[in-house]
Amino acid sequence: MVEAAITKDTKVLYCETVSNPLLEVADIVSLSKIAKKHNLKLVVDNTFSPLSVSPARLGADVVIHSLTKYINGSSDTVGGVTCASSEFINDLKNVNSGASMLLGPTMDSLRSASVMKNLRTLHIRIKQHSLNAQNLATEFEKDGLKTVYPGLASHPSHELYKSMINTEYGFGGMLTIDVGSLAKANQLMELMQERNLGYLAVSLGFYKTLFSAPGTSTSSEIPLDEQKEMGLTDGLIRFSIGLDNDIKRTYEMMKKCMQEIGVL
Repeated sequence: MVEAAITKDTKVLYCETVSNPLLEVADIVSLSKIAKKHNLKLVVDNTFSPLSVSPARLGADVVIHSLTKYINGSSDTVGGVTCASSEFINDLKNVNSGASMLLGPTMDSLRSASVMKNLRTLHIRIKQHSLNAQNLATEFEKDGLKTVYPGLASHPSHELYKSMINTEYGFGGMLTIDVGSLAKANQLMELMQERNLGYLAVSLGFYKTLFSAPGTSTSSEIPLDEQKEMGLTDGLIRFSIGLDNDIKRTYEMMKKCMQEIGVL
């Protein structure tokens, strides 16, 4: 399908390691082979899976991250990063023609220092995000909720993702559940926020759990018919699981919320 879409004008193949919000997994190795065959650059957005996946080792030419999310980890900075060969980066910084010189994406020193400071704990945080998400996803699925998480054997790309990850960092901190309707989704999220289980917010990678209904927030620009075609339902809730120390307690409290509103 990807190869069939390539034309004489194609310059780049672009993908997310794990897609937002449906958590589909890109086969980076296969995409790299297609890109090389057609002399294209493969650009991979690895925002959802820093450390868990190393796209450059799988064949990506350029790897980008939203620093705002996991890498900074405290939702107090907006930024992004481009990772590539020295030649590519130097071209971006070329005084006369480089995009970075002409467009001016230069972070101020205070924000840069903040990101660098928080980067030192990324390896610890990613392990805990992944551990907590795996535990919650497993329990939600046992309860009969429609749960999507790459670390579950039921995920269509579980084996593919398993072959891609650096195992010590797990399958990441993002999961989704479907509670049937937007009304139920909003009711559940508001109750969980009221019980201090997290925040109803569209970001991710924060130390506190965040949840949102993508169809009416981060993906609301997608026409409704396309949302339906891609499987983005009204009742879908996207979770960015936080760094809770007692994830069993978190699960029990979330389950109680779900029981109170009739999701379980």
